[in-house]
Amino acid sequence: MATALPALSPLWRNSLRTWLAATLTIGIMLWSGRTSVMLLGLLVAVLFINDNELTPLRFVSQMVGGALIGILTAVVLQAFTSGWLVTALGLLITGALVRGLGLLKGLSMGYMGCWALEIMGTGKHFTWALIFDLAFSVVVGIAMAQLATWAFWPKRSLQQLPLLEHRLAEQLSEQISLMRQWLINGGTPPAPLRSQELLPQILLLQQLRDQRRQTPTPARVRRLSSRWAQTGSIWRQLLRQWMLVEPLLLQLTTPLPTGGLLEERLQGLEGSLLNPAPGRQSLQLASAEVWLAEAHTSHSSAPLVLAIAQQLDQLDRLLHSRALIRDGIEHIP
Repeated sequence: MATALPALSPLWRNSLRTWLAATLTIGIMLWSGRTSVMLLGLLVAVLFINDNELTPLRFVSQMVGGALIGILTAVVLQAFTSGWLVTALGLLITGALVRGLGLLKGLSMGYMGCWALEIMGTGKHFTWALIFDLAFSVVVGIAMAQLATWAFWPKRSLQQLPLLEHRLAEQLSEQISLMRQWLINGGTPPAPLRSQELLPQILLLQQLRDQRRQTPTPARVRRLSSRWAQTGSIWRQLLRQWMLVEPLLLQLTTPLPTGGLLEERLQGLEGSLLNPAPGRQSLQLASAEVWLAEAHTSHSSAPLVLAIAQQLDQLDRLLHSRALIRDGIEHIP
């Protein structure tokens, strides 16, 4: 499971989490004979799943407490009367109690528990057995959501990130290579790069910092998480920059003369992607006059070639920043 998880897109990972949490909740509620309150457990399970972090235990207790306060408030009020006005009053009281007790992480759960009882109509008959069943349903839903989140969370994710980032570099490098070959050889242009193919992997690079923001973490792990998040930000800019320059390249008339400046720059970008080396001198940025000569030689539009040159310069700077961050990651003690 752990080796297969990095290949899962966030959509599939979150769908599997929701399916597992709902299935386990339904199974436990059927086994315990509490089908009358199963809906509340399912609501809690689905809403409790967190896509970006493993919820700390202290936050879990606040959420459980907030949900129980909301349930108790709704049950007490519905013992006297019912209706949307009572529900609104219950939400007001729930918010005041949860905030007053300092259970801020459980505020949304408190509102949801109070509202759910009005929808289910189970709070009209106040009994301690009902209170226990509702509390049991909430605890089961939260526990199964946490279990499902953990089960489909990437194991040893920090160790997997170098390979993930290398796959990103290979994908972009392959696209640049296809574009360079088309510019030299002509023929059918390559299909444009789809951002959907890279963006889910870029998000994985960034989410670890959010995961550990509120949890006790060793200093080295926190520094690594922060650096990988910075790498993810660089990759967002790289992807955006390539999406800007690619349509410009497709406007050029092919085939271009071999050995030109544009071919050299694209080949240099491929090398920087696959072999990030901060000590390597960055490509010398050619002047506008050199690019104008390139446009004249290739019989291309001068403004178009200058626009391409500007975008390629920005790509080169971003790749240099990426190499510096990767070097910093390798030297974190």
